[in-house]
Amino acid sequence: MKKIFSIFIIGLLLQNCSTAPKIITYQIKGKIADNDGKNIELSKFDKDLKSIPLDTVQIKDSIFSFTVPQQTPDIAMLTITETKQRIPVIIGDGDIVVDVKPMDLYNSDFSKSTSGLTKKFYEYQKHSKKDQFKGKEITLNYRRAATDKARDSIKKAFENWQKDAEKYQYDYIENNKDIVGLIIMKTLLSSPESDFEKIRKSFETYPEAVKKLPLGKNINTTLLTVGATKIGGKAPNFISTTIDGKKLSLTQAMGKVTIIDFWASWCRPCRNENPYMVQIYNKYHDQGLNIIGVSLDGNKISWQRAIDDDGLKWQQVSSLKKWQEPVAKLYGVMSIPQTFILDSKGIIRAKNLRREELEAKIKELINE
Repeated sequence: MKKIFSIFIIGLLLQNCSTAPKIITYQIKGKIADNDGKNIELSKFDKDLKSIPLDTVQIKDSIFSFTVPQQTPDIAMLTITETKQRIPVIIGDGDIVVDVKPMDLYNSDFSKSTSGLTKKFYEYQKHSKKDQFKGKEITLNYRRAATDKARDSIKKAFENWQKDAEKYQYDYIENNKDIVGLIIMKTLLSSPESDFEKIRKSFETYPEAVKKLPLGKNINTTLLTVGATKIGGKAPNFISTTIDGKKLSLTQAMGKVTIIDFWASWCRPCRNENPYMVQIYNKYHDQGLNIIGVSLDGNKISWQRAIDDDGLKWQQVSSLKKWQEPVAKLYGVMSIPQTFILDSKGIIRAKNLRREELEAKIKELINE
């Protein structure tokens, strides 16, 4: 009886071995000229969009090759380590075969690939690039226009182009509920003018498997954060470090009206706005306006020099972690400049107002 039982067990083990699932792998093969001897790294991203290296190979005779196991389709990055040239791809849904065009990346040839998502991603990028070129062409024509009538006509054309381009993006994330849709959604969320509610509603309809991807988790966190800093909500308190090393909280910096100004010394649009912010601060500070600047700098010397050069008299804080700045993450900031305008109770009453609109809102809140 024991012998029969032993034979039965061995039979089961042999059966399990013979029917074990075969490991499926995909190939990433590429050709890229003038880079022989250089290393190319394949990496993925975690939910904080930090790079996770998977493998590194050397380019030989203009060729490189990786083998990756089957997985849920996800965005990955090929990076030539010496030049930092980055080539985004979608892994997990087929082989990727690419003839890379370093000087015109989004026109690289993926025709021999079986990865439909990678092809789809690059088709979107080609459309986007063509659309951006059209916008630049309209802008150039506006600058060249000789009369006000001509400028008005071109301005209308620009507004129509902008409306169509925006509609295409929102329609895309609504109709493409996959990793490519997530990538476009992340791009939309990086703009302070994005329609948060429309993006949130689209994201809610995505399959759970897609929402659980690292990029999906990142977008979900952003949506929750942006939701927590919507107009009409209480501004989240924070504590950060001033330029002289002291701790300062939002509560301590509050005035009758408070502007939280996200900026950085390296951000040219931010620096261009600073003279107007200085004028507004000087004009309304005695009436109760306070500003707290949150810098996304990584270098204290550059941060201090910008404060001095631009004559910023208000409180400044930073953790000197650039885009990993905790306060920026708390407020869902993915592009700068960004401003949040608070009333005396710390309620967010407006966002991203500039110049005349900002001054009008300050007057309104001071007179409440």
